[in-house]
Amino acid sequence: MAASAEPTAAGKPYVSGFVSILGRPNVGKSTLLNAFLGRKLAIVSDKPQTTRTRIQGVLHLEGGQIVFLDTPGILQSESLIHKRMMKEVRAALDGLDLVLFVADAAEPFTEKDRQAVRLLDGIATPALLLLNKIDLVSNKAALLPLMDDYRRLERFEELIPVSALTGEGLEEVREAVLARLPEGPQYYPEDYLTDQPERFFAAEIIREKVL
Repeated sequence: MAASAEPTAAGKPYVSGFVSILGRPNVGKSTLLNAFLGRKLAIVSDKPQTTRTRIQGVLHLEGGQIVFLDTPGILQSESLIHKRMMKEVRAALDGLDLVLFVADAAEPFTEKDRQAVRLLDGIATPALLLLNKIDLVSNKAALLPLMDDYRRLERFEELIPVSALTGEGLEEVREAVLARLPEGPQYYPEDYLTDQPERFFAAEIIREKVL
């Protein structure tokens, strides 16, 4: 049961909410989730579609609580397993407070990226764009055309360049998320990190090594 939360030390209301991490395969969604939480919860691999279930990770901050949902990568396919994954992606959008849409900053904008963003069509949930892997971009000015491509879609409230590996930009993301979450209760106690049992992560570690 969610517990009521007292105002923060700064006198600001305590905020809380549910945030989904979306994006095409291999853009670093699982790495970002792990970076936000400071430990590995989601399997990381170079192979696409290694995330096969939503993993809930809870970030406890002084000003509030962020409940993250990590989802499979967005991929167009007619196979049954991919259809099931896309069903999970769409289910993750229901009842959310915010979407973090992750894109690869080291890759050019393509029609597949445009189609991926269309997954957000028809939902009122606000979204931020995280351009991940900026550590792979030596000339940061090269990001400007890519950011313009995404701005033209008129779907994102804010675009934030980040690196899940170096941590660059992650504090800005935390602040942007907290600024958009509603005043709410502390859904989970301070020592709660995920909804997955230990045996699930043991199986994930084995699968990651195989991949």
